[in-house]
Amino acid sequence: MNNNRIFILGIMFFMVTTAHAAASDVSGNVTAQGLRKPDNILVYLTKTPDLSSGIQKEFVLDQNNLSFLPHVLAIPVGSTVSFPNNDKVDHNVFSLSRTKNFNFGSYKPGVSHSVVFDTPGIVELRCDLHSEMIGYILVMKNLYYALTDDQGNFTIDVTGLAPGRYMLKTWHEKLKNSTLTLELPAAAGQKQTINLKRGAPGVLYK
Repeated sequence: MNNNRIFILGIMFFMVTTAHAAASDVSGNVTAQGLRKPDNILVYLTKTPDLSSGIQKEFVLDQNNLSFLPHVLAIPVGSTVSFPNNDKVDHNVFSLSRTKNFNFGSYKPGVSHSVVFDTPGIVELRCDLHSEMIGYILVMKNLYYALTDDQGNFTIDVTGLAPGRYMLKTWHEKLKNSTLTLELPAAAGQKQTINLKRGAPGVLYK
């Protein structure tokens, strides 16, 4: 009898633990019109508390084979990004974006520069020496965001987020933005489906 009770309690504990784990994520799939692969699409929550202070995180955005790697980098506001030149030719990383305006000038292979991104928003990256090079840094107000994989899947950890109504939004350089209203915790653990159409994107935050 005691063994049966222990077994039943074990099953109940497993079910509660599993439900709690499932309820800590907002996940789903994004389909995108006109893209080869639905990857590098930003999915993020708004109406959440902003970061009270800059997160001291460091990221690397490489330059190799005449490309910015990764093509899209999402970071929390206050982060530092290094831009090493690991290519075989000179590069010049610059941005004319309102979020962060900078210009490193031409620099050689093996050299690296860095920037602190202290304002939320979109930063478009270019290279003066190679017009085909373009990349994006998405500076986020909070930590509730994810980039889709090459199947369009995403998972956002919402652990600790208070119950309430939030906005689930998207951004991609070639797609129209979308907005979906979510109620947490009810929406946590449920798979969200987002269908995006080709068009000019808007800003991250208004």
